[in-house]
Amino acid sequence: MSQEKIDILKKAIQRERLARKAAEKILEEKSLELYQTNQNLSKVLNQKEIQLESLFKTIVDPYILMDLYGNVIKMNNASIDFFGYNIENESFNVLSTLHKEDYTYAMHSFRQLMQEGNFKNFKARIYNKKTELKWIEINSSIVYDHANKPMFAQGIIRDITENLQVQKEREELLKDLTIRNKELKDFAHVVSHDLKSPLRSMNTLVTWLKEDCASFTTEDIKQNFDHLFRKIDKMDHLINGILKYASIDKASSKKQKTDLNTIVQEILDTIHIPDHISIEVCKNLPIIKGDKFRLHQLFQNIISNAVKYCKPNKGLVQINCTELDKKWEFSIQDDGIGIEKKYHKKIFDIFQTLDNSQNSTGVGLSIVKKILAVYGGKVWLESEFGKGTTFHFTLPK
Repeated sequence: MSQEKIDILKKAIQRERLARKAAEKILEEKSLELYQTNQNLSKVLNQKEIQLESLFKTIVDPYILMDLYGNVIKMNNASIDFFGYNIENESFNVLSTLHKEDYTYAMHSFRQLMQEGNFKNFKARIYNKKTELKWIEINSSIVYDHANKPMFAQGIIRDITENLQVQKEREELLKDLTIRNKELKDFAHVVSHDLKSPLRSMNTLVTWLKEDCASFTTEDIKQNFDHLFRKIDKMDHLINGILKYASIDKASSKKQKTDLNTIVQEILDTIHIPDHISIEVCKNLPIIKGDKFRLHQLFQNIISNAVKYCKPNKGLVQINCTELDKKWEFSIQDDGIGIEKKYHKKIFDIFQTLDNSQNSTGVGLSIVKKILAVYGGKVWLESEFGKGTTFHFTLPK
């Protein structure tokens, strides 16, 4: 081989060595870069794992991760407190805690969980380690591997024992109140009916007695007979008031368009309005949906009350209404004696009256309050003693 060829070969070998060293240097730098990247990635993964573990432990509701046979493989602190088991010390299978009557439902729900991948609002009864019976609600899902094969089931558990107990007590209370309300209504009708008969007999007997005593009746005896008739008449008003009050929410509640102008005019044509009292309807009243009987009772009781307590010489009753967003606000104002503030709530209680008037039963305003409760309205008043009274009440549109 010639010297020229040998020199060319040496130069080629030298270039190859230099290229190899350069490649080794690049590889070393890349290896170092990859190592640093791996270190950073491991650090991030460790941080994420710590964060997830911290989050897992601090979930307020019990959380469990179990295999497909019900064996718990992970549980947070809330779950340990709720069930009383700790898998670090003992094995725990959720199926063993189920109430026997809920086992079939639990198996059906688990099959649905396997088919659909999740199951919401599963409710069942379980026993904790202290054998306390608890109602639980579970939202669960399946955890799959990379090949989409089911591996585990996880679930968030909520203790609904207290909520269900409160609901049960509420339902029992409502049922009891319904029964008692019916009994009270029946009692009111029976008592009223039973009182009506002897009251009529009493009225007849007193009438006969007055006729038998006519020949020797003195003015005092006559006044006593009149007083007795007034008491009988007031008793009759009270009985009728009881019947009306008891039948408010029993009456037909068929809602139909009702012109309140017609209702008020019928009332003004029916009730006794003394000549010295004027009635002013300040604007056209609206047409609303409601039961005509109830609305008639509502307006009649307040208007009659206003007429009754107007000034004795020249009285004025004003009827007005204001349109609001979802309701009408009505006002009925008189210029009479007024009502002291301490009686503003009392007058709406049944049989509460502020005077001893013969025709005052103390039922009218309690009927008003009860009718408005049926419609979701409310009633209140503005009044000062000696300065008249304004009753306000609302009805839905």
